Amino acid sequence: MENAFEIRKYEPNDAIECGRCFFEGFFGCALTDEDRRFLTAYAQVLIEKCSFCYVAVKDGEVVGFVSGSYRKQFDKKLAKCCDTKRHYRDWLACFVKFYMGGYKLSDEFRRQFDAFFRRVRERDRSTPVECDCELVALSSKKQFRKGLGTALWQAFAARCRADGAKRVRLFTDSDASYRFYEKRGFSRVWEKPYSFASEGAAFVYEYLL
Repeated sequence: MENAFEIRKYEPNDAIECGRCFFEGFFGCALTDEDRRFLTAYAQVLIEKCSFCYVAVKDGEVVGFVSGSYRKQFDKKLAKCCDTKRHYRDWLACFVKFYMGGYKLSDEFRRQFDAFFRRVRERDRSTPVECDCELVALSSKKQFRKGLGTALWQAFAARCRADGAKRVRLFTDSDASYRFYEKRGFSRVWEKPYSFASEGAAFVYEYLL
């Protein structure tokens, strides 16, 4: 099948391509080598703090990924487990280097990343995340509308069901592809206007497995 994807568990050496997928999903500017190094480190931190992650592969290339984070209220043991090796020193090095200005990011990428991060921080402003599993990342435009999102979501949902989860939630916003989730049966359970802009809003969507 022309648009079939291989779905498999994330491996540490996927970080570079996951960083590229992350970029394609949220940004639109030229990148420097230092921008790419930061994206790789950020993708690794984003993925490896989660309980599990699956990547989609087409023609030998990672073209998307989806991650899930089990909540302690659902299962304390699962919440502490991680399919991938957690590189704690890499996490610390990434954030310290970023906040200390160690990454010499291009001006345009930094501007876009700062705007992205302001939206992400809305989850810390009384955002309800009570659920069995939080869907925390689904990124890539390379295979847009070719079945990529559906294939990743199906793998994610199958993993959650196998582990006994009943309720999935995700944080998104009006700048993202939230309609993808609506078409697949997610319901919007929370909405709040951006705290930093006159337009736009943050959302929480829920899916009952």
